[in-house]
Amino acid sequence: MRNTEKDATEMFAKRELMLETGFRIFSENVIEAVSMNDVARACNIGIATLYRYFANKLDFVIAIATRQWEDYYVEVEKEYLERNGESMTASEEFEFYLDAYITLYRKHKDILRFNRNFDTYVRHEGATSEQMKPYNEAVNVFARKFHTVYAKAEHDGTLRTDIPEERLFVSAMYTMLSVSAKYAEGLIYPDSSEHDM
Repeated sequence: MRNTEKDATEMFAKRELMLETGFRIFSENVIEAVSMNDVARACNIGIATLYRYFANKLDFVIAIATRQWEDYYVEVEKEYLERNGESMTASEEFEFYLDAYITLYRKHKDILRFNRNFDTYVRHEGATSEQMKPYNEAVNVFARKFHTVYAKAEHDGTLRTDIPEERLFVSAMYTMLSVSAKYAEGLIYPDSSEHDM
């Protein structure tokens, strides 16, 4: 008789291994250059097993990206709670989220390298909005947090609210993410530098 709880635990562990291994390989290389066979070999599983969990490479890559941003959100939210974020002014909270990008650069260069290649890959592969839905939901939690900051600013006046919310959010987010990604890839200061500028 099968132990369904044990089977579920083993399936979860196998899926986690695939996501972690895929992330490592894709963040060290260009996604297009890595095949599903490469990932299966690195996981020490058969290619058919990998395809039982993920329909194709695009779905696999999206699942990896989704997982990485979900995990990073948990990390940011934990620090937010530790610092009693709700008691911050809008400008303090805004600064907290901008600092999260610096933390991303300092501690998670691999996510930034992966994400830069990810954007190109999903566009090239013609990912549909349905395929991108889990990823977009994982990223949109940051937009919802920003909405809270903006609403707080309307009351405490510590941030400009004459700029439309979406414009302010997108400008700040993409500027910080782009700069962080360039640092992570060594495009601003080389990786070999002894001093982290």
